[in-house]
Formats: sequence, structure tokens, C-alpha cells
Amino acid sequence: MGSHPRTLKLFDWSRTDCEIWLFNEAANAKDEKGKLKYPKCDAVFQMHHEAIWRNPKNRSDKEHYKWLSSGKTPLIYMQDKYPDIPKSVRYPIEDVLSLVKNVQMAVNGEEKKFQYFTSSPDYALALVAHQWKKGKRYGRVEVWGIELETESEVYFNQRTGMGFWLGVLAALGVPLVFNGAIFNEPMYGYEGDIALSSQDIEKRIADLTAELGNDSEQYQKEAKVFLDGLPRLLTQDIGSEIEKELNEILKRNEHAAVLNGKIKESERYLNKAKTMESATGAAVFAAGEFDGARQGYTKQQLQIQLEMVNFNAQIAAQLRKVLEFEKGSEDRKRAVDEFGHMVAELMNKNMFLFHVIGAIQDNQYYLDSCRQSLRLAKNRK
Repeated sequence: MGSHPRTLKLFDWSRTDCEIWLFNEAANAKDEKGKLKYPKCDAVFQMHHEAIWRNPKNRSDKEHYKWLSSGKTPLIYMQDKYPDIPKSVRYPIEDVLSLVKNVQMAVNGEEKKFQYFTSSPDYALALVAHQWKKGKRYGRVEVWGIELETESEVYFNQRTGMGFWLGVLAALGVPLVFNGAIFNEPMYGYEGDIALSSQDIEKRIADLTAELGNDSEQYQKEAKVFLDGLPRLLTQDIGSEIEKELNEILKRNEHAAVLNGKIKESERYLNKAKTMESATGAAVFAAGEFDGARQGYTKQQLQIQLEMVNFNAQIAAQLRKVLEFEKGSEDRKRAVDEFGHMVAELMNKNMFLFHVIGAIQDNQYYLDSCRQSLRLAKNRK
């Protein structure tokens, strides 16, 4: 029993047909009226290091150690049997690990012990598996109040850990009822793919092209005019004006550059769709293809942005160098020429960055289309 309210509120606390296992500080947790949040508890899993549960400033319950040591607690599974915790029981970690002694693991070529526990519920599920093999077989195991939905790294790891130990129980034949949605995903290969014809993609390209309108060549034209005007720096100290003009050009053409990026990405998928249609008569894409591409482009975006931070600093330094030389001098001319080359490169990098952002957004569009198709399919069922 976890603490997420979505499924927890559906539990019938008047039940007498089950043992209830809670975690950490939950068994003594109170609501705003001072009443126990969980009216019943038969066992608690407090698997943290003793420095945490003995801490008088425990983040969840400052009275936690006092409660543990009171003797007025359910059975408490812990890393050891502690004399000052009357109801503590040493968790049988060696016996539980023997359940996976057949599993070998190598990380970067180095052999590692397989001991995959990512949350307290993992230990509870593993204990059920151990007891099952020893002959203590519950009629059913139910999981309540453990959603693990938040897309944080911690919950992502906990989700896979729970999935592993639920899989162990399923393989042993333990009847399971999981109350929650984290495993409510399309069946890989059978569900979740989207039929996306070349005509569908061509329509998207046409819509994006119409939105782009006459702005397609604007950036190149404005960039050329700006670069052709840089020789003004040879005889004028107009550094601030040049910087302002450059920033305005980049900002003004951002939307068109992103649209171009979307169009190019859709054209890539159009080629794939036509190839599939030629070979099989249909074009079908997995959601994972769009998600994988989106993640790849996102990494690329971060790398480009980091490079541009450094490159912008170099350009600013070069502009200062230009203004330090005497007007009309050969040194200033060479510095202006170098500044022009750097600005041209910056404009290309900037265009590429927004193309990448457009590709990210385009893959998100197709990914959302996959999800919408899946929701519609579920509703029809």
C-alpha cells in the first residue's frame, strides 16, 4: 500500500480478508484532523539506513524513531534486528537474493551482482516471492497507491524495479492485481503504431509551406544585405548598431527557420513512407521512432546552443578588436573581414539550430498523433 491518493481512495478499509503492508513512516502518518491516514497495518518495510530512521529531524515524521521504539507497532522489516526497536525483524536479504542467483550481469564488461531493488515496494514484492517458494502462498497480491507516474529519474528507476519484481511474481504464478496505470501501455508490435500515408505527410508539408509563405528566402536576403554592409565598420564606430541589427535579423527569421526545419523533417518521413508503400502497400510508423528522433535532436540542440554561447563570446571579442584599430587602417580591414566570416558562420549555426528545433517540434507532432490515435482506438474498444 503506497500513498498516492488516486487508487488509495478506492480501497475498502473495512476489509478483513487481507494483510496490509505499508512503507517507512506511513503507518503512523496522520491527516489534518490528527487521525491515522491508514487505519490498518500488519507490516511495515523500513529498509533505510538507521541514520535516516533514527534522525530526530526525519523529513516525514519527527516522531518516527519514538514510534518505532515504542513497541506499539506492527511487524517492521528492517536491515537488521535492532534491540531498541521491539517489533523489528531482519529482512531476509540473502534468501531473497537467492531468487535471482541464476541472473548474471555485466556492466561495461565488468561482472556485477544482480541485486535490483529501487524502492521499498520492491522488497515487499520480493519477500512475497520468497515466501511463495517456501510454501506460504497468499490467495492474491494487490498493489494500491503506487502510481510512479512522475517523469523524474527517481520514479523512472523505481518503475522498472517494480516491473521486475512484479514479473518475478507473475512468473511464479502469484495472482496479482495492480491498481494503477503505469503498465497500461500499447502492446509493442501489436498496438501503438500509426498508419501514416504519404498523402497524410504531403498534406502536412503543404500546410507548413503555406504557413511559411514568402518568408522562405527572407533570411538569406537579409543576411546578404547585412554582411554586405559590414564594411561600414572600416570607417565608423557602430558596434552597438551592428549588434542590434544582427540580433533583430536572427529574431525576425526564427519562425521561418523553425518552419523550414519542420518541413525538412516531414520530407524525411515522406521518403520513408513512400518506400514502405512501394514495398508493402502501406506506411506504418512506431511511436518510438518519433520519440527516438525527438530525443536525438534535443541532444543536438543542447550541443549547438553550448557551442553558440562560446562562439557569440568570440564574435563579441572580435567586434571589440575591430573598434580598437584605427579607422581605415589595414589592421582594421583585416579585423572587419574576420568579423564578417564569423558572423556568416553564426548565421549558419543559428539557422541550423532553428532547423533542429523545427525537427523536434515535428517529431512531437507525429508522436502526439500516435497517442491520439491510440486513445481513439481505446475509446472504440
